[in-house]
Amino acid sequence: MNRFQKLVLVLAAANAVAIALFPPYDRESLAGTPVFDAFHPIFAAPANGLINANLLYTALFAVFANAAVLWLALASGKDGRPRFDPGNLVVILAIANLALVFLFPPYETPSAAGKFGGGGGFDGFQFALGGSGRRTIFIPLLYIEVIFALLNACVAWLVLRERAVATVMDEAIGEMISEDEQAKAEIEARIKQGVEDRIREEAKAAGRAAARPKPH
Repeated sequence: MNRFQKLVLVLAAANAVAIALFPPYDRESLAGTPVFDAFHPIFAAPANGLINANLLYTALFAVFANAAVLWLALASGKDGRPRFDPGNLVVILAIANLALVFLFPPYETPSAAGKFGGGGGFDGFQFALGGSGRRTIFIPLLYIEVIFALLNACVAWLVLRERAVATVMDEAIGEMISEDEQAKAEIEARIKQGVEDRIREEAKAAGRAAARPKPH
């Protein structure tokens, strides 16, 4: 697991904690059926409020699915670096998330009055291009989805892009240091070779001088 994958896990854990701290709640309507209310802090839950488990599980599934895609795509290649650029991956994933949000928007019930306005409560996610009958998109929840997707994309892009730049800089500095050390090693080798050559020449000269006949 490389540093990029660890950052992805940290971001996913932060998202999961935020969702768990501010879960979606239902309230009981006048007809006695649960109607989506809003996201409330877990430590300040509304009276008689019930956590909307389906919406909570959907939000957690979206977080972990995005994290799994990023984690797999940022696996290290043969050179030890991710096979894909982290910044480009985040942008592509953000576009895919927004496309899914608008293709499967949240719809509201036709009559119950929710807390966000005069429309109905949350009635599930449905395919925008299919179905029949009069359906109304639950705008407040759609806004929350879009903001959540864009905010996560911005944070992930900044964090992963900064790490990518830092990694490139570290590699460049490492290459410069290795090149400098290699140059120093070559200079030291040349100096050592020159000293050895000079010692051999002096030894040869001394041998020739010793071999000359001494004058009587």
